[in-house]
Amino acid sequence: MLGRSVSVRLILLSVAWIAAALVIGGLVLSHHFRVHVETSFDFGLERHVEELVSYVEVVDDHLVLKNRPTDPSYQRPLSGWYWEIVAGDQVFGRSRSLWDQVLDMKSLRGHHPQSGQTKNFFMDGPRGEKLRAVSKTFVLPGFDKDVIITFTGPAKVLDQAVEEFSETLVGSLFLLGLGLVAAVVVQVILGLRPLKLVRQKLAAIHAGESDRMSGTFPSEVEPLVHDLNKLLDHNAQVIERARTHAGNLAHALKTPLAVLSNEADGKHSECAGTVGEQVQIMNELVSRHLARARAAGGMGVPGLKADVGEIVTELKRTLVRIHQGKNDGAGVIISLVNVQGQDIGGDRQDIQEMLGNLMDNACKWARTQVRVSAQRIGRDIILDIDDDGPGIPEDQRSAVLQRGKRLDEATPGSGLGLNIVLELAQLYQGNLSLGRSDLGGLRVRLQLRAA
Repeated sequence: MLGRSVSVRLILLSVAWIAAALVIGGLVLSHHFRVHVETSFDFGLERHVEELVSYVEVVDDHLVLKNRPTDPSYQRPLSGWYWEIVAGDQVFGRSRSLWDQVLDMKSLRGHHPQSGQTKNFFMDGPRGEKLRAVSKTFVLPGFDKDVIITFTGPAKVLDQAVEEFSETLVGSLFLLGLGLVAAVVVQVILGLRPLKLVRQKLAAIHAGESDRMSGTFPSEVEPLVHDLNKLLDHNAQVIERARTHAGNLAHALKTPLAVLSNEADGKHSECAGTVGEQVQIMNELVSRHLARARAAGGMGVPGLKADVGEIVTELKRTLVRIHQGKNDGAGVIISLVNVQGQDIGGDRQDIQEMLGNLMDNACKWARTQVRVSAQRIGRDIILDIDDDGPGIPEDQRSAVLQRGKRLDEATPGSGLGLNIVLELAQLYQGNLSLGRSDLGGLRVRLQLRAA
């Protein structure tokens, strides 16, 4: 899942580039610092070489050292700070710090510079320690041999300086890297915030809180939002036109069907009976397909929801008036339990048709009372319509849900009610089931997805 995240990809790629840049930059800076330190170190040694050569004179074809360098480092025994004067293959003079040692002649011979030239190199000291050396060859007037003056210093001074610089550099680059990564994370979050806002707006549309994507978006995202709004409007228009056409067609067919039915009822021939049966079948088909067309259309519109409490309250007022003549004028008592605040995802007209059909059936079969209760379980709303009527035997409940099946032909109706509700519920990814009510009659349970 993380591998599919644009934010994670951008952050990981940025971190990789930052790490690579900091590592390469750190190596380059460390290298240049070492070169700088060595150059500065060599410059100090070269100054000592120039100082010492000023103390050397030629007297009667012999070298005479009138003075010695005063730097105390060259007085401390085996300090690593050494100097030595070689004339030909003979050591003419050396620092007190060498004590009774001499510099490695083999190492020096491999680095002897040409006359008037200077060489900088590393060599091993008397104790095997690593030394940084500067060696220069002089030709003195009146002396027929090359004079080579060499000054050395401990290489650990260089290494220590580079090591301290590297530690500081690593710490600084690490803090810089953390700052850059934090900046990248903030940049990615702020940069992708408009996409998150688009997702929130779409979620609000699906939840029924809005029907369009509104708000201020960056210029890069604005065309996408505009196209999505146009698509939502187009889909709503197409679905509404389809549902309108289906309704118009159904109403257009009902009038001629009603005329045919009346004409057939007025005749007593075999042909009239056949016409009446076919008209009834056509009426059933019109009702069925009209209900299915409305449900399919409702499923295609995002954000639709129906308030169960509002629907059943309106149905209660209507059904109480319709069945007020039952039970010698006492009518049917309809009680509502926990129906307020329950929202079902779907078209209000479809939900009203399902509940109206079920509540009307319950009122027809009830003796005195009907109860409508609702509860939410997980992602579903469970609606129970109970009555205190005769109920339906368990072995006949599945048959009642079949199209056109009626247990009592004396009760008005086409036998389509429960079957149409079942089909509508299934279109809405729900279900319809029958059971025994605690009121003594039938319990019809309608299960639909919550909004």
